[in-house]
Amino acid sequence: MSEKELLQRCCKYITEIIQPSLVLHYLDFFEPKEVELIKAKEEKEGPTHASALLLDMIQNVDSPGWFQMFLDGLSIAGYPTLSKSIDMEDFTELDKSRLYKQMVRKLRPTLEPGARPMDILPHLSECLLQPQEEEVRQVTESKGDHAGMGRLLDFILRSDNPQWYKTLQDALSAAGYDNLALGDQEDADMSGTEEIEMTYSQEAEMEDLHANLDTDAEPRQKVVRYDSQISSPLTELRAYQEELALPALESRNTIICAPTGSGKTIIAVEICWQHLRQGTEESKRKVAFLANTIPLCQQQMELFMKYFQNTDFEVIGCFGESASNLTVKVAVEGYDIIVMTPMILQLKLENGTIPSLSTFTLIFFDECHNTSKKHSYNSIMGMYMDIRLEGPPSTALPQIVGLTASVGVGKSKNVDGALEHIYQLCANLDTHTLSTVTKHLNELRKFVFVPSKDIRLVNVFFLAPRRSVDPFMDVVLGLMAHVESIAKKTYNIESLSKVPMSTRGSQAYEQWVVTVQRQCKVLKLVDQDEEEEMKICRKLVTCSEHLRKYNDSLIISEDARAIDAINYLQKYFDNLDPTRFDETDQKLFSVFEERSKELLRIASSSGRENPKLQELQSVLDEQYHYNSETKTILFVKTRALAEAIEQWILETPALAHLKPKVLIGRRRTENTAGMTLSTQKDALSAFESEGGSKLLIATSVADEGIDIAQCNLVLLYDYVGNVIKMVQTRGRGRAMDSRCILITSSRENAEKEQINMLQEKVMYDAIQTVQNIETDVFLAKVRNVQKRQKKQRDLERRMAPEKKKEEIPFLLQCGKCRQNACKSDEIRVIQNNHRVVISKAFLPLCNIQPHPKPQVCDVLEKKSKIFCRTCNRDWGILASCMGLDNLPVLKISGFTFVNLRTGQRKSVVKWQDFPGLLKDFDFELDVLDQDSSEGAGPSRLS
Repeated sequence: MSEKELLQRCCKYITEIIQPSLVLHYLDFFEPKEVELIKAKEEKEGPTHASALLLDMIQNVDSPGWFQMFLDGLSIAGYPTLSKSIDMEDFTELDKSRLYKQMVRKLRPTLEPGARPMDILPHLSECLLQPQEEEVRQVTESKGDHAGMGRLLDFILRSDNPQWYKTLQDALSAAGYDNLALGDQEDADMSGTEEIEMTYSQEAEMEDLHANLDTDAEPRQKVVRYDSQISSPLTELRAYQEELALPALESRNTIICAPTGSGKTIIAVEICWQHLRQGTEESKRKVAFLANTIPLCQQQMELFMKYFQNTDFEVIGCFGESASNLTVKVAVEGYDIIVMTPMILQLKLENGTIPSLSTFTLIFFDECHNTSKKHSYNSIMGMYMDIRLEGPPSTALPQIVGLTASVGVGKSKNVDGALEHIYQLCANLDTHTLSTVTKHLNELRKFVFVPSKDIRLVNVFFLAPRRSVDPFMDVVLGLMAHVESIAKKTYNIESLSKVPMSTRGSQAYEQWVVTVQRQCKVLKLVDQDEEEEMKICRKLVTCSEHLRKYNDSLIISEDARAIDAINYLQKYFDNLDPTRFDETDQKLFSVFEERSKELLRIASSSGRENPKLQELQSVLDEQYHYNSETKTILFVKTRALAEAIEQWILETPALAHLKPKVLIGRRRTENTAGMTLSTQKDALSAFESEGGSKLLIATSVADEGIDIAQCNLVLLYDYVGNVIKMVQTRGRGRAMDSRCILITSSRENAEKEQINMLQEKVMYDAIQTVQNIETDVFLAKVRNVQKRQKKQRDLERRMAPEKKKEEIPFLLQCGKCRQNACKSDEIRVIQNNHRVVISKAFLPLCNIQPHPKPQVCDVLEKKSKIFCRTCNRDWGILASCMGLDNLPVLKISGFTFVNLRTGQRKSVVKWQDFPGLLKDFDFELDVLDQDSSEGAGPSRLS
């Protein structure tokens, strides 16, 4: 990307922030006449239009060094954050500010007449530039407080200071305007709930589906008939899209089931507009659009903003870091369409920030096939059904619209079982209509293409007989047996897990060893003293860690190359810190070192090609010989495998021209840091661009929902799931004559995919049966399911122990060596999301290392990693946050928790499950003076 293209890409940030007249003085590449034109534009039409003109004129600049001069000019003029963001191509900090700027704009009618700018101005020097402060004074003196406050807000809403919102809060408070306080800039506690793999919905061939347009026999709301004569100013639906939308447009609870690429979100936009326009001043409409992940929410929010930008209806997003109680409250009170994750809606309903589901008049459930079991979708609909079945008949409930590509069949293998699954889904979503395309199938086929499906079963022994006797695997299996024997001599590890010990090199073994490791952390040995117990538990944890890594390497070797597996192991052992070794660490490290050269020799030997890779190359060679412009998505099971195959392709001369890109999820794991939203977008952009990447290697992140450019080849590399996943992944191929090929060495996987293909036909037959059934019979079945579920929810509430936080301190110990770390009363919570230690005694217990990827994330600036000084267990990070430095932010997986009253030890996966009480951070009481660079607690930044 050229520098001028970069500026065009970040045009919205520049035009929303800078005041060109303050920057032009530092830009020597403009002619005097051009400078005057830009200044005149600013004076007449304002800084936004003037900034756009400035960017247009820059396109004609050819002076050497102009780009750096522009960045330097921004910094000197008072826009350092914007300059840095453009230079680093990272706009995270600026994106965070945009939501709060939207909120303040909403509150302007209250702020402008309610405050005197001269009272507030002295406290805003960090956010306003000196010329801006002077202009506020002049406007106030000449036109009064109201006009002066308006100008002050104009300027502060163009600030690039990341802390502008807090500074404005503090300024209002310091000036005595507590009645105008904006509230705390807090974020919802989403730790462990939102960092999940992105999934994408692939929608199935719908030729056998028939629309059921029967009305609800007992409607909760008045049915509003859709007037097709009133056309939407936003979209022009195709005939098949109107057919899909019709039941929802007539105010019925509906599941819309349609293929990927058929435009379900556009249908949702039309339904939303038609719904909102029927509202009145006395009875306003409000819409919630739920999507499972932050990237999906971002995508859908941007699409709704695009379509509704020229209407009276306003769109806002509440997800991730923009999901504080205040943000959600402002959004619900002031906006018409709120895009959010289901977890946010569930939490805000539970804590009362959103009074009830009746706040909304329409709720969309994107990828609604997830409405089952413990998913937040099902929790929300459980609240809905409790009101429906128990509340007064006059209680208003929102209309429900589900969007999906495939309703699935559950665990059934026949039509009767699939029918029960569909009844269950309809009951969960309280929907009595399943809308599919029947009348306009020919038009649907013109726009949506279903790839052909093929299965390539690789015969490992036939293709590569030398691989059937695998010396690499033999060595690793021997290492695993040795580690297991050390652990078993210490303790009967098989008794620690209800999951049976399985074959090494399998996912089942992985599950077993993870369970064992978790139990080792909290193991209590009644016949051992505390010191000996610590040694035994550390030994078992260490053994389980090594077993897990060896098992991972076997899985990688099975699917890729032995050299990828040895590189994976070598990376793990290279990252260990020998200065923190105990006897077991040293012994296991030495065992690997003794065999590593042999493993490397075996892995590097010629003639040991993986037959699955050979088949993959054959398929790619064939496809690109036939069509050199082919776009391919290759699905793999793990992140490590995605990276291994990318490396193999780059090292294979015949395939390197594909310029592969990897797309994985955002969640951090022990082995990978995950991708940021920005890097995910970059990978997708490279795949979409002409002359860019022709191959996208993706994990389950690419299954469901996120828009990916049309491709004509989908490859599943031993990537098999249920019928929904099959439909989703296959549907990635949207171009005409697309193909979907499963490459597998497992006959079981091949048979499973064949069963999925049969179950897809069963699903269509079941949907057709449901849609043709008499309304009364269908409703009776759905209501029976709902009543049964209501009884189950009531029973679970009665049986569930009341969750009370214990008002006693817990001792945090290292999850590996049981070194005492701190007590729970020395931990504080920042913005309901981050747990930090305020005790000066904590950091001396840590091994502090530079952070491999220092960056700003949420409200934190990550600076260093902290590890247990004794065993080097990962304890979290050191960060700066809102003017505080040296904040130890704890990683919950690094610790176990000991109840100091009972002595019971507990391991917790998520902070919200921690049984003790943690106080919120108090900036006056909890800030400690900095004594030294390593031993200090949090301190004020100078």
